[in-house]
Parts: sequence; C-alpha cells; structure tokens
Amino acid sequence: MPSALFAVLAGLLGAAAPAGPASQGDSLHAYLQAQFAEVRQDYPETTYQSAFADLNGDGRAEAIVYFSSSYFCGSGGCDVFVFTPDREGWRQVAEISLGRPPIRLLATRHRGWRDLGIFVAGGGARPHEAAVAFDGSTYQPNPTVPPARTVRRGTRAQVLISDDQPGRTLFD
Repeated sequence: MPSALFAVLAGLLGAAAPAGPASQGDSLHAYLQAQFAEVRQDYPETTYQSAFADLNGDGRAEAIVYFSSSYFCGSGGCDVFVFTPDREGWRQVAEISLGRPPIRLLATRHRGWRDLGIFVAGGGARPHEAAVAFDGSTYQPNPTVPPARTVRRGTRAQVLISDDQPGRTLFD
C-alpha cells in the first residue's frame, strides 16, 4: 500500500503512527522533566545529552543520559543515568557519577548488558576511559574505582555521547 494512502487511512481510522526516535526522545524528555522536577527552581539551566542503544539485547533501546549543571556535576565530572523502557515509560537502571564525554558503547558484556566506556578526568583522577559493567541490577556507580577497569587505547567502540554534542535544555 502506498505510504500516502496508508497515512490517509491511518488518520481516518485513528491509528497511531509507529513510534520512532523523535517520539522516544520526547517520551524521555517528559519523563526527565517529571523525574527531576525539584531541580527546576534552583537549576533551571540544566541541560542533558542523550543516546539510545539496546544495552541488554531485548530489542528495545535503553536511554543513556549525561546531565550538565551544578546540581549534577562536580570537579570530577557529571552524572550519567541509564533508563530502560517499561510500561509506565522509563525506569532508572543506574546513576553513574564522575563521568565525562565521550561515553561509548563497548563490545564487552557483563550479566547480559553491554559495558559503557566513560571518560574520567578531574577531581584528582588520572584522565582515562573506564569500562563500567552491569552487575545484575545496575551499573557500577563510580567509574574511578574497581571494579571499573581502564579501557585500552585504540579499543573500538560506538560513541553514544560526544564532547561536542549540544545539550538539550531540560526545562524548556
């Protein structure tokens, strides 16, 4: 069936359009605004960068979110959150402190979930990329201490969030 005809029929029948990346991003944005509503008054400048990747192999993309504001950041870096889709929209899987872009999706897995490569620097840490693994319920919360391990230079991985990617205002 031609796509134009399908669109007309879908409109007439009230069928919803298939969910795509824009709707996923919009859904995440609404969830983040509700989840962090208490931050709005004192930190209205909060921005975030997000990426979507299937971390656990279930065919649905998780959201990796890197926040920027004095609420989420300190001298060692900023918070990185991982959310998984659920019936209510999203559910928090992890909060990882002291992260910086680039944030990469590594080829290695632990307990069925892909490892994340998070750049670490500042706050006295030697600059390096740390591999953060899933422990069965969450990702390790601090990439500067074991069991996080240093990623070898030259390790190939997909960049999820880059250091030159513009952030989106959380409270628009």
